[in-house]
Amino acid sequence: MRLLATVVGGAVCGALVFGVWPEMWKSYGIMGGWLAATIVIGICWYMNHWVGMIWNEPGRIWVDQGWAVSSSGIVWAVVRFHSEFAQCLPTLICCLIGGGLAGVLAAKVKKHHPSFNRNAGVPAESREPVCMK
Repeated sequence: MRLLATVVGGAVCGALVFGVWPEMWKSYGIMGGWLAATIVIGICWYMNHWVGMIWNEPGRIWVDQGWAVSSSGIVWAVVRFHSEFAQCLPTLICCLIGGGLAGVLAAKVKKHHPSFNRNAGVPAESREPVCMK
């Protein structure tokens, strides 16, 4: 069930990014892009990490949303624009770098602010995502 929830959480994130973001940017310019970034990534982060759709092992960081968005971007470009995979590599690289930097920043924040760790003091075997309870 965890794997299915992870796949669904990643798919929803990728679909929202490439479904909503370009339209907001086209309609409202740069401010629309920033607004879409805040809304889409905020909703996806809340759903995937706070609610627990995407499962991460306790104490480990994995670049899950960055991976989901980059793979969705590749599929979107190949299917919608009949692009070749090589043309998608810059997007893939940028998403992986951004996801990696976000993971490093999240680890530093958790290290210096332990109150961000919801599972502090909870035994590892009882750490279930909220959506699985």
